[in-house]
Amino acid sequence: MYIHGLYMDGAAWSMKETTIVESASKKLFAPLPLLLVTSVMKNSKRITSGDYGPYGGYECPVYKYPARTDRYLIFSVLLPSRDHRPLHWTLRGVALLCATG
Repeated sequence: MYIHGLYMDGAAWSMKETTIVESASKKLFAPLPLLLVTSVMKNSKRITSGDYGPYGGYECPVYKYPARTDRYLIFSVLLPSRDHRPLHWTLRGVALLCATG
């Protein structure tokens, strides 16, 4: 399933490098390009670090609204993190949002 219209909060997406990068100053939300979402069984999930950068991927939560509660959590997406460890983005509180306001 292809999803468009998601916004990244706390970081930005680099089309050139195809990875998460630091957001521009004073810019709260950055648009995410078209995203292909597939599902896999948790026990059959095989991730190689080469696919998502030297540190592995960042498991980014997707919320319906900027209010980040379990009530509005939809799913999570594994995004490439080539320059920083996934913990860097976790501490920054990076998330994907369906609506910004």
